Formats: sequence, C-alpha cells, structure tokens
Amino acid sequence: MSTILNDIATGEGQYIEFKRLIDNAESLAGEVIAFANSDGGTLFVGVDDDGSIVGLDNVESVFQSLTNICRERCIPPISPVIEQHTINNSEIIVLRVKSEFNHLKPYRTAGGRFFIRIGKDKKDATGRELIRIAQAAGELHYDESPVLGAALDQLSHTAFAHYHHLQFGLSVDEHLTQSGLKLPTLLRNLRLGLELEGEFVLTVTGLLVFGDSPQRFMPQSRISAVAFAGVNEDADILDRREIKGRLPDLIKDARLFLERNIRLPAREHGFNREDIVLYDRKALGEAVVNAVAHRDYSLSGSQIRLFVFKDRIEVRSPGRLPNSVTLDNIKLGVHVERNRTIATLLTQLGTMSAIGTGIPRLIIRLTRELSGREPEFEVVGDELRVRIWARRVEVSNK
Repeated sequence: MSTILNDIATGEGQYIEFKRLIDNAESLAGEVIAFANSDGGTLFVGVDDDGSIVGLDNVESVFQSLTNICRERCIPPISPVIEQHTINNSEIIVLRVKSEFNHLKPYRTAGGRFFIRIGKDKKDATGRELIRIAQAAGELHYDESPVLGAALDQLSHTAFAHYHHLQFGLSVDEHLTQSGLKLPTLLRNLRLGLELEGEFVLTVTGLLVFGDSPQRFMPQSRISAVAFAGVNEDADILDRREIKGRLPDLIKDARLFLERNIRLPAREHGFNREDIVLYDRKALGEAVVNAVAHRDYSLSGSQIRLFVFKDRIEVRSPGRLPNSVTLDNIKLGVHVERNRTIATLLTQLGTMSAIGTGIPRLIIRLTRELSGREPEFEVVGDELRVRIWARRVEVSNK
C-alpha cells in the first residue's frame, strides 16, 4: 500500500499515468500500448490528473473493461498485472505493464496507431522509432536491410575473397564455377546483398564488412577517438582521430589508437626499469569489439566514441540495451544479438572470440583482477557507456 501511495505522490511521468475513469477504450489502449512499446509503466484508474484519489463507482465493471481492452484493442494482446486496491475507502485499479514481457514489440491499438511514452505523454511513434523498437525486440535485424545506392561495384572483392577462402576453403571464382551461381546470388545467400526495385544492393552488413568505402553511405559507422590530458572532456586534447574503414579495420585501428595513447608508467630499480600495466589489453579489445559488433547502426547521427582519460577509458556505443538485456544481467552474460549477421562474420573472421561471452569473461574479470575495480556500464539517452578504470599506482624511484 505504501508503494502505491508513494507512486501516486510522485505524480505523472515516464512510468506513471493517472485516469479518473475509462471514457474512451481506444485512448486507454493507447496508454497501455505506449508503456508496452517503451520501458513499461503503471496506470492508476480512479485517480485524477493532480493525484487526487477519486475512486471508482463500479470497480468490477472497470476491471473487466480493462481486461477486454488489453486483449481486444491491443495488438498483439497485452497481459498486464491488474490489481484492485482500497485507499481511504475509495476503490482504485492499478494496471502494471512490465517491460520484460514486451517481446512482441511493436504493439499497436485496434485503430492502427503505434504509441511510445515520452515523459508523461504518449506520442505517435515515428517510422525510425518503430524500426528501433522492432530491433530491440529482436523482430528486425537492421544489419540485413539494404543500403540505398550501395551497388555491387561498392564491394571490395579483395576483402570478400579473403573471407570466402577463410570460410569455405576455396576462391570465389571456384565456388561460383562449381555451384553455377552468380556473384549477386552468392552474396544474397550470405545475407550480404539483396534485390531492391530490380537493382542489386549491398546490405548494411555487406557494406560495413566488405564495402570499399562504408562511411560514404553510412558516416555513422566510424569511430571518433580522442585522448584527453585530464579526467574529463574539458581537459586538453592530446590526440584525436576519426577512424574509418571496414569494421575489422575499425577494430584494428582503435586498438592501435589505444596502444599509442595509454601511458606506461614505470618504477626504476637502479639500472632496471619495471613497466606498470594500467589496463588489461584483452579487456579493452573486447570492449571495442562489442561496441562495433552490437551498436545500433540505424542511429544515423551517432558514431562510436572512444575516449582515453587520465584515469579511465570509455567506450560509448550508440543504442540502448536490446529487449531483455539490462545493466544487471549483461554482467552475467545475457545478450541479444542486435546485428546477428555482423556478429557472425566478425566471429568467422577471427575478430570476435566468442559471441556473448566477452563481457563477463574478459571485460569484468580481467579488469577487476588488474585494477581492483569492476568496469561500469551506464545507459545515457540512446548510448551505452562502458567505463574501464586504470590501475591505481604510486610511482617512486629507488
């Protein structure tokens, strides 16, 4: 009871909505849909907009109406937790939509509208927002979608030939000759290309992994790497680079940037020098690989940002955590492949060691063993930030 009163006292917001009564089934369905398409929330029926508890005259009828609305006017049907409570002799109903059950996103009303929750209001979802919702639910893989204008001549035959021989043990020409396939058909079978209005184009994966100039069509696929002299972004910049190229090249060049900018303090013992390792290189590499493999490439205005500070390294990756992944269970190895084709190819190319195991096995364990501090994971807006702390050392000459 105290939890309910505390929630009501908080007022309407991102996760709380008040309704005095049910006077429009489609509008009420929209409120439930908005919570379901976002991060969940609680609807209080019998509570005025200002938080005053007004109660319901026929609570059983309202209860049944809510059940029917969730089953008949929400598509697919939603199964929230619906409870009846008595507060100050007034009957109210509390309807809770839990985000972890929303694996069928995006939801829509029977009237055909898709809503999301923004602050204390429900808003019609844009086309791009619907794509991101479907991606998060695992119903749509953006990396398999076409890239307009990226025709077959954008394929790097050298890069594709290297992968093909590594994976199949024969050249592309030998494969095509033996199978009788054409190159576009082979690429289509590998989910690297498809037909779009009668023209062959590369998919996002085909362009990013095997394209000649990926950033020409998807400039957001670069990495912005910056090394700062201090502990925040106001400090002097020591080094900066816009890392471009195919995804395997991004990973390689990001590692080189880190190697160049991680200071290596040392202790002097007479004529001997003892270098002090501040970061586990495998942990840093895994953080970069995870960002490249799992970021949301549909966010056209956002690139991966790699920041080197005096006391830590941050990898900031565009995209919120997908579907059932949370900041807590990500540490236990729970993962959902946002870009399944990209992840598969990077694994086959030897860039990723094992899909889904890098965070608990390498980043957390190795960082903790070296620095005594676990890395931090934080979602800020539409960005996942991984913060890896440097080993604390005191350097003294002897």
